[in-house]
Amino acid sequence: LILPQVQTIRDILDHDAYCIVVKERELRDALSNLSRPPKLVVTDSQEFLKVAADTPPDVALTSFSILMARYKGDLDTMVQGVRAIKNLRAGDRVLIAEGCTHHRQADDIGQVKIPRWLRQAVGGELQFEWVSGGQFPRDLSAYQLIVHCGACMLNRREMLHRLAVAREKRAPIVNYGVLIAYLHGILPRALEPFPSAKRLLTGERRPD
Repeated sequence: LILPQVQTIRDILDHDAYCIVVKERELRDALSNLSRPPKLVVTDSQEFLKVAADTPPDVALTSFSILMARYKGDLDTMVQGVRAIKNLRAGDRVLIAEGCTHHRQADDIGQVKIPRWLRQAVGGELQFEWVSGGQFPRDLSAYQLIVHCGACMLNRREMLHRLAVAREKRAPIVNYGVLIAYLHGILPRALEPFPSAKRLLTGERRPD
């Protein structure tokens, strides 16, 4: 279990609620054995499509990273930022920022998967740059999109500061979970637990 999952489980227990943890391939069987459906299913963003397929449409669904966008920063700002993806063009510059310096895996989410998905969405090559840990550029005006991790290793104050810097430079910013849900066509459903953010996504509410 990674830190956002542990933090979420702890918060559920602190609020005297039930928490059932299963692997993605066990979800369908777990749901069928419950006497009543859960109020919410929370998934790792990388398993969104499978979990969505196995979760009944009347059960709310979101991801740990989307929860972190709201907990550590400002979910509305992230949702507003994801709308910039449709304006990306080949050759645009994208900054990928991570709050920690974890060991990179062969199919790393920030180094490999997200760049691949964005290239597919744009239909061409993009210019990617990466920063990690305490690094975060003050001048973000050169980037057409900033993609930030869930910020589990940053405090809320630091994440809000980064969002403020992005707004100052009018640089769209989104986090991993919101971006992945959007690229997989599942963001409206993933925002069901957060009506204000969903209205912003669908254009029913004007951004502040």
